[in-house]
Amino acid sequence: MPNDASKKRAIQLNNFLHRIDCKTAIIELVTQQGCTLKRIRRSKNWLLTGKQNQLVEISKQLQQEAITLNKVTLDKTNFDKSTANKKRWIAEAINKSLPKPSFDLTAIVQSTPDITINRLIAETGCTLIEARAAMDKAEDLNWID
Repeated sequence: MPNDASKKRAIQLNNFLHRIDCKTAIIELVTQQGCTLKRIRRSKNWLLTGKQNQLVEISKQLQQEAITLNKVTLDKTNFDKSTANKKRWIAEAINKSLPKPSFDLTAIVQSTPDITINRLIAETGCTLIEARAAMDKAEDLNWID
């Protein structure tokens, strides 16, 4: 992850009140992690603020709760599944707003010369073009710009 872990981030949760049933549980989880969740003026939107590592922890906990709810309620009503989806929605909003980790693809290829393009893409999340360029650069094939 980038070194912005101590930087405060703000994530807008649009239509929060209508999309979530367990507002108090979410607020409790957020305050346990040292973040804040406040309503934006008089709108339906809320703002989640906190440090990057705190937000990642909230996202992990919400995803874990959603997985647990789905496992427990396989035979039960759709209410519990919708609650799990609502928790997953907040986790996805957090993950979308956080910066993506950056990798030095050429260094990875040089340190692991037998790595394939598919494995490089899977491990780093880079594109096919970026992976091929890193392979060429690591092998000193500078004819492609």
